[in-house]
Amino acid sequence: MASDTVQAAIYVRQSVREDQGIAQQIADCRRRLVAEEWAEVDVYDDNRTSATKDRGTGTAWARMLEDIDAGRVQVVVAVAAARLLRRVEDVLELTKRDVRIVTLRDGIDTATNGGKMMLYMLVLMAEAEIEEKEARALPYRASRREAGHPTSGLVPYGYRWVPKLERDAKGTRFAIVPEEAEIIRYMSAELLGGTTLAAIVDALNADGKRTRAGARWRSSTVRRILISPFHAAKLPPAMPEGKPYRADRFTWSECTPGTWAEILPEDAVLAARGLLLDDARRSHDGDTRPKWLLSTIGRCAGCHGPLRSAQTKTTATSYRAYRCTAGCFVRPAALIEEYVTRAAVDVLSAPGLLSWVDDDPESIEVLRARREALSALRAEDEELYRARKLSPAMFSRLVDENAAEIADIDRELAEIVRVNPLAAFVSGDDVRDLWDGLSVGRRRAVLSALVDHVEVSPVGKGRRVLTVEAVEGTVSMGWRRVERRRSLDTGATTRTPKVPDEARNAIVRALNK
Repeated sequence: MASDTVQAAIYVRQSVREDQGIAQQIADCRRRLVAEEWAEVDVYDDNRTSATKDRGTGTAWARMLEDIDAGRVQVVVAVAAARLLRRVEDVLELTKRDVRIVTLRDGIDTATNGGKMMLYMLVLMAEAEIEEKEARALPYRASRREAGHPTSGLVPYGYRWVPKLERDAKGTRFAIVPEEAEIIRYMSAELLGGTTLAAIVDALNADGKRTRAGARWRSSTVRRILISPFHAAKLPPAMPEGKPYRADRFTWSECTPGTWAEILPEDAVLAARGLLLDDARRSHDGDTRPKWLLSTIGRCAGCHGPLRSAQTKTTATSYRAYRCTAGCFVRPAALIEEYVTRAAVDVLSAPGLLSWVDDDPESIEVLRARREALSALRAEDEELYRARKLSPAMFSRLVDENAAEIADIDRELAEIVRVNPLAAFVSGDDVRDLWDGLSVGRRRAVLSALVDHVEVSPVGKGRRVLTVEAVEGTVSMGWRRVERRRSLDTGATTRTPKVPDEARNAIVRALNK
């Protein structure tokens, strides 16, 4: 390539994502480059990007300015001035860099003085038009928001956009997608039952569930869905100019009621936000999580040290085992876990389980009422500030105090409405079937609600434990809120671990206190 070849950039943009429109812009610009014998440096593609707002870091516009500053671009080619520029400050950003601008449809070429003047005039006219449209749109936006309608654009997972001709009398824009809503409810129940995001993701992907785009689930995607106000039929506040929507950039009190149907109750989303937006929460959710039923729950009956999962090999096969960290024993995990499972299922089948599940609707209503009162107080303070009856400093202090108290209430409410791990079993007919349908994380949460620990004893050299019944006497369950540990007997007819009636009744009495 000759050293004097002109280096040209192609800039393409449109506000609404439409790949065909972008492709047509690129083709038109390339024909001009070929005719002029200019070298193509790059295509700067801002698909679905508004030029009426700041195009900051991460946009093709910002990358193009960097390449111009680096001396890699001499000419910028676009199909029209409106595709390239909609604000006078953007004109200044380009012209101060002494880069030539060529647009095809309106015949602008800033290599001439007339071209520069025409560019400024077109942009000034565009700005005036935008300001007029904004002025006309403000009342409509305000009334739309007051009515509880969302804006068009990307539709939250769990919903589909309702075309204008299909809307009901309220003008509802979102309709529930049943298959997606079912996945969201599963995510919420798992999280509030004590399961980690990573475990939820593992379960979804293992079951063949995929995102709307057909991709595998990720922890960040699940988190984004569970903290979204849309699923509780709440309309989030408008984001500041230049800031994309993110559900962690506003407080719940800034949301307003929406007109569409909820997928999750408000308290479930509040609880998820309390868990997932907690600053003290670990930044990762990876392989450090407990993976097996007795992780952090099991301990050695001899030295009282923790148990660890291990892969053990014999001459014939390889199997997962639990080992004492002090080296007291290594025992197959499957039989121990089945024994503990049967014991837990038997207790979960006990009469009076409903009394184990704490619920305090009165406290929830009190907190809700207080939060609504604080939101109303915030609105009154804003009115006083606009009427110049509050100084900026006083208004700022009141807003901070109000926001802090609402945040405290939201955290308290989130803690109250977290799902008790035992709640799913209150009305369950087949307890074992319910247990088997839970993820490992939920099973661990249920087991932790029932026991303080599970002690596993060595079986001695030469002794082999080959059945669940043979585990009896080598595993001890430390039931919660019971004064003394209850050992398990073997049922004479079923030959499965069974909690004796007197032990079961003692557990129920203790949990009723």
